Amino acid sequence: MTVLYKLAHEQLSKQSHYDFGLRALKSVLVMAGELKSGSPELSEDVVLMRALRDMNLPKFVFEDVPLFLGLISDLFPQLKITINNFLFLWIYWCQVDKVVQLYETMMTRHTTMVVGPTGGGKSVTKCNLYFHYNLRMGLHTKIYPLNPKAMSVIELYGVLDPDTRDWTDGIFSNIFRDINKYILFDGDVDALWVENMNSVMDDNKLLTLANGERIRLQNHCALLFEVGDLQFASPATVSRCGMVFVDPKNLRYAPYLQKWLSSRSKKVWQHNYSLHITALLYLNNHCEPFGFSRKEKFSTNCLKNTCPAVST
Repeated sequence: MTVLYKLAHEQLSKQSHYDFGLRALKSVLVMAGELKSGSPELSEDVVLMRALRDMNLPKFVFEDVPLFLGLISDLFPQLKITINNFLFLWIYWCQVDKVVQLYETMMTRHTTMVVGPTGGGKSVTKCNLYFHYNLRMGLHTKIYPLNPKAMSVIELYGVLDPDTRDWTDGIFSNIFRDINKYILFDGDVDALWVENMNSVMDDNKLLTLANGERIRLQNHCALLFEVGDLQFASPATVSRCGMVFVDPKNLRYAPYLQKWLSSRSKKVWQHNYSLHITALLYLNNHCEPFGFSRKEKFSTNCLKNTCPAVST
């Protein structure tokens, strides 16, 4: 474990959401213990390899995934790396993989961050898991979405009146006191508001308010963050959370195009696809788009505008 984390720290790219510290090691050991107790017939090498893979692979960017899998193959040369497929979702293979990774991460961490640029599929990943809980597993799950950047710290956590000593709950503290489901923070993470939650994110699971009250996070509750990046988050915050990185390079335009084509008649497909969509994809693959630095975002946005136009 320590050798793998040392090599990963030295050879992988430097990202603000990467953490290879003691909390990451502890999470691997916890997951390895659960895997061993659930499948006692597995050898310790297989259990450790799967725990290291499942706890670290979700947070890596697109370019670092093959490097990390190569490191695991070097350290466990006799073992074959397989992918879990117990959610039985049929959407798109890379999206299914991210849903599985989010599910596994939330099984071992009560605080999870879904990180990635806009258009990468963070909301789709979260909603797929949400629908799976409700429809497939029969678990009534409710999500409380919050935008922490749209309110002040007082509005978020609450305030104690200095004169009357009356306490007024904030939005988060009020939800935290009553809910038994998930709280979703959809917005940028910075030290101004998130540092107050460090005691909730660690093993204490306690939210300490300004009036001295402490509220414990129940075992069936969880915190979920949907953020673009963690450049303003401290290492202490990053180390307390499970990470799932959703890279737009994995999704691109293929799922949207396939969905659109499946809803068109054969005649419309033959005429409009060959005339318009093929030309657009050729432009994206062989020409540098004017004014766009990201080909993935260029192709997806253009398809979303072009497909409805050629359907009329």
